[in-house]
Amino acid sequence: MPLCGGRRASLPARPSTAVLSELQTSVGCSKSDVIAIYERFRKLAPTGFLTLGKFEECLGLLGSIGKILSDCMFMAFDRNGDGYLDFVEYASAVLTMLHGSDKKRMELSYRIVCTTTGNLYCKTHRSSRDPLCDDSMTFGGCIDINGFQDLVKDITATKSVLLGHRFEYFNTAYIARIFDEHASYCDDGVKRISQQDFIRAIESSSDFVELLGSPAIKCAVEASMPSRAYESLTNFVRNRTLMRSMSDDRFCRRSKTYINRTNAQRNRHFSKMATKESRVEATKVGAFPNTRRGLAVYFGHERWNDVINVMIALGLSARRVSKDCSSDLKEEHFKEKRVFSISPNTNKGMEASLNYVEQGSEGFDALNNPQTIIFTEYAPLVFKQLRKLMNLSEEEYIESVGPEHLVGNMVLGNLSTLSELVSEGKSGALFYFTANGRLVLKTLTTKCAAFVQEWLPEYYRHILNHPNSLIARFIGLFSMTTSKTRNSPTYFLVMNNVFYSTVAMHRRYDLKGSWIGRSVPANERKDHTVALKDCDMQDLKEFIELDQRRVTELTSIIATDVDFLVASSLLDYSLLLGIHYRSQSEDDVDWVGDVDHTKQPFIMGKGRDRLYFIGIIDVLTRWDFAKRAEGVWRRLQTFNSAGVSCVNPQQYGKRFIDYIKNRIS
Repeated sequence: MPLCGGRRASLPARPSTAVLSELQTSVGCSKSDVIAIYERFRKLAPTGFLTLGKFEECLGLLGSIGKILSDCMFMAFDRNGDGYLDFVEYASAVLTMLHGSDKKRMELSYRIVCTTTGNLYCKTHRSSRDPLCDDSMTFGGCIDINGFQDLVKDITATKSVLLGHRFEYFNTAYIARIFDEHASYCDDGVKRISQQDFIRAIESSSDFVELLGSPAIKCAVEASMPSRAYESLTNFVRNRTLMRSMSDDRFCRRSKTYINRTNAQRNRHFSKMATKESRVEATKVGAFPNTRRGLAVYFGHERWNDVINVMIALGLSARRVSKDCSSDLKEEHFKEKRVFSISPNTNKGMEASLNYVEQGSEGFDALNNPQTIIFTEYAPLVFKQLRKLMNLSEEEYIESVGPEHLVGNMVLGNLSTLSELVSEGKSGALFYFTANGRLVLKTLTTKCAAFVQEWLPEYYRHILNHPNSLIARFIGLFSMTTSKTRNSPTYFLVMNNVFYSTVAMHRRYDLKGSWIGRSVPANERKDHTVALKDCDMQDLKEFIELDQRRVTELTSIIATDVDFLVASSLLDYSLLLGIHYRSQSEDDVDWVGDVDHTKQPFIMGKGRDRLYFIGIIDVLTRWDFAKRAEGVWRRLQTFNSAGVSCVNPQQYGKRFIDYIKNRIS
């Protein structure tokens, strides 16, 4: 089956066996991966052929801010050059970016880059370094110095638009030096970068990768994955370069940070009798996504625009200069809203840009352009102060939420990092871990977002008065509206990742203090990414082992937090506990020295043989009519009013504290 086919009148309901086999073989993906993309492609291009205009729509705002992210990718995907993408062309490229080997991604990247330079060199001209390299080219052509200079300039300009501020262009002499280090002489005596030169440069030079748009920021890795799926190709290169240049391996290990994503094993016992309220349990803030570690997010996916627009909007919003909030916050600050429109600028010819205009200012676009998004930031000064209380500087916040890594990864033919950072809960709620792993974005229901705004003054005062609180730190509340969701904005909350650290989590627990349905199957206990529950902790005879001073401090903090949650009529929260064992550690940890707990996110165990990471999550469930009804229903079904999770806040809080105290020794 060839990779490119002729035109068809329409697509059949399912891909042919030959197409499935060809894509599975050529890309190394699963049958379900191909079918999932096929279903999306049928919606994008019912006739079977995707045009450039439709492809730009698939990219959302990215499709309007630079030719490298639309035109050049389209031409690189269009293997037969007919001006359309058929399914096999589209799927081959997308699946390569999601699941392909490094080699296949770099070959795709080379096609994108060659298209960008617009300076394809005839494949009869061979590299003196690789006399046979052209035989392995999938696209043909080499990049000369002028094309390379234009490429770097175009990437830098695209990043400037994406991030809302002007990047300084690399010095031409510096670009020429990097080019000269990796280019080969062709038959006519001119140096050019062939495909093999390009792949070697990607594998060996972090400077070369940086010119292609990879930011010099730390990307977190997912400890639960046996492969490096959570590391971008660029981070992989940077680590390899560091390892070659540093004799001390501990330097490399110390620079690594972990996301430590947790997969929750949901309660199966009540699936048939669950109320409407309990069925949407996964919408709670801090609730874990299901056991799918990542959502394959790609252009054309229904979630693509949500993820990309949020990243762009957050990056632009975070860079807005706002007044200092050092003075006492007033009541109006908690009700304040900043509304912006973000839309592509079509008034500057070929120069791409984004309009970021505050409501009330000239140029504000109230969804007149189908590509416009309306972005609302709630209580900006309050959340800025909460970030300050969390010791998160504005620079670190910008680095965390911004889309710096997007351009470089897409130029390098890599979408695996973005996909593995995104998860979808059972309710359809979207979780997005920032590239450095420090923060989590989660979509909220309208009802939940309204409660956050209502509860914010009390929450702020509690965090202000109790800086050591274990309650999840909320550092931003936003909504986003597009022309397609005009009457139903998407709300999302930014919060800290409790398990963000420089060590991997070897075991984790989600503890509520209840016991009905609070265990996971025995065969899943071995999976360290699954959050074990209350009964599992008892069965495993696991305790939080601390010295007496730490026991007193921890129980006091938890009691204060729970008193606050009870007073707020909240329930269903959990103590999220992560444990790093010295016996299993492969990370750089000082197990002997004194620990400054004001600067470290963990608590050292009594025997200095384990680290504990602790937070209280899922704190936005109110004791309303629906929960009261659910509580009655659960008691009738189980005949156990004390052991079910859904009980009144006072009973829930007392049971929660009693259980945690019993597990601390």
